Amino acid sequence: MVGILETPSLWIIGALVAYGIAYSVYAKWVDEKIWEVSESRTTPAHMYMDGVEYFPVSRYVLYGFQFKSIAALGPILGPFIAVAYGWVPALIWIILGNFFIGWVQDYSAIMLTVRNEGRSLGPLVYSVAGERGRKILLSYLLFYLLIISAVFIYLVSLFWNIFPGSFIATLGIMVTAFITGELLYKYKMDIFVVTGLAIVLTLISVGIGTVVAWPPKDFLGKDWTVTFWSLVLAVILFYGAIAPLPKFITPMNFVSVFPAIGGVLLIILGALLTPIFGITVNQPTFKGWYVENVGPIFPILFVSIACGAISGWHSLVGTSTTGKQLDVETDARPVGAGAMLTEGLLATAALASYMVVSADVIKAGKIGAFVTGATLLTKSYLGGDVAAAYLKTFFSIFLVIYAITVQTLVTRYWRVFSAELFTGNWSWLGNKYVATAVGLIIPIVFALSGSWINLWIYFGGSNQLLASLALTLVAVYVVRMKKPSWYAAVPAMFMTIVTLSALLWEIYTFGLSTFGIKKPLAKPPLSNYPAAAWALNAVFFLIGIALFVLGLYMSYLLWTAFFKSRKGEVEVTARA
Repeated sequence: MVGILETPSLWIIGALVAYGIAYSVYAKWVDEKIWEVSESRTTPAHMYMDGVEYFPVSRYVLYGFQFKSIAALGPILGPFIAVAYGWVPALIWIILGNFFIGWVQDYSAIMLTVRNEGRSLGPLVYSVAGERGRKILLSYLLFYLLIISAVFIYLVSLFWNIFPGSFIATLGIMVTAFITGELLYKYKMDIFVVTGLAIVLTLISVGIGTVVAWPPKDFLGKDWTVTFWSLVLAVILFYGAIAPLPKFITPMNFVSVFPAIGGVLLIILGALLTPIFGITVNQPTFKGWYVENVGPIFPILFVSIACGAISGWHSLVGTSTTGKQLDVETDARPVGAGAMLTEGLLATAALASYMVVSADVIKAGKIGAFVTGATLLTKSYLGGDVAAAYLKTFFSIFLVIYAITVQTLVTRYWRVFSAELFTGNWSWLGNKYVATAVGLIIPIVFALSGSWINLWIYFGGSNQLLASLALTLVAVYVVRMKKPSWYAAVPAMFMTIVTLSALLWEIYTFGLSTFGIKKPLAKPPLSNYPAAAWALNAVFFLIGIALFVLGLYMSYLLWTAFFKSRKGEVEVTARA
């Protein structure tokens, strides 16, 4: 047995205590004193119940839906980048970011929709910033979704390549989802029976992937294998984005939630048991204020852990779906705050996995470090080396399902926003099939660069900037309700400064290659074609400028509305 301070266990306990206080004290105060929730107030789910978009859902089911819809690779791979500065800064941001900002946005976004007759983010912005604000937001969202798609498509394709057998296991889980959907929606089978079957089939799928480790890594060569997998993934995403929800997305999210949450619990338990099994922290507590090829700790640390501490994607989910399915207002805290704090636990579990691998693994930039660390933490109490192969496949699938389930929603949102933005002579770009194809082809081309860390920081910056916009919107409505707005306004201001700074840093980074000061940021196969690599870097440079300008102007509009509302210059439109 080793000392508790030498292991991740104490820090896991600290995170659990912090999240418990955030939920039971801070969130409860906001819930009761600011929003004054009531079970008797009619929610949009009952007000407009149509069985398609508006319908009441049990808080337990809605919690699972919310968690699986918001949690993707952000809280898992974000700490991989952040730990480059040391594990202590990463842990502090994961805990404090979630405590003061993360759950605040998720919960408040849901309540915004509930108190504004089920309006989603676009109409909510329209009511504050007018038609110009709505169009700017939609334009921003399209650029933002392209960056998310490029990063996630590249990473899933990379996982399928570096973990042989993971694609077979993924395919098995998709088949399980199809069977589950048919049994639930077509044959109306008992939910508990179907749940049991889904769990068994998921475990079998992982077992098959473990035994049948095919195809081998780089089976089409180092340059083109990942590109091949990205095309395979695009076919899956295309179907998921245009198919009815019960055919793919709903059952896939339902099936995925078991290994997704189960994996977190396994890692957390393993981290708590590290003093018994002698697994120690191998990462430095602090490495420095600047990391080569990543950037300065401010602002990069705060956007690298995308979703684990704060995420704008959550405001899209909360206003577009969850807020329209809330049964009673008192469910907002367990669903909104509860799901986000659970995602904070996921980020903490991921950080613990990186903490126990060797420093050389992180230094070498081996993206499979999470699987290595998670397997090390769990095999100690689940069978040792005998279970290691199965656990390695399980945690590789853990990565894939967190990405695919959310990426399908991202692709779907892209086509929905395209249909809303492109009208008149450009309406063909809003066609369901055209929009979906465009929303996949462009990210695949972007993914060819292979510079996922730089694109990740773009994603984190634009993602957290969307969170700052959502928080500012919340602050506007809270002021109009004549309630204290500091709980949303202060985090909104902090995130506005951080995210605009992060976007500027990446614009500068891509600008160096665009203007020939440094070589283009690219890996094979694109790096074999210098002209193409330069052109794509130039495109990223321009996209960064677009994100910065649109985000800055959107921030200006919303903060102007906030200060006018404080002075009483705007008529109160929010429902108290």
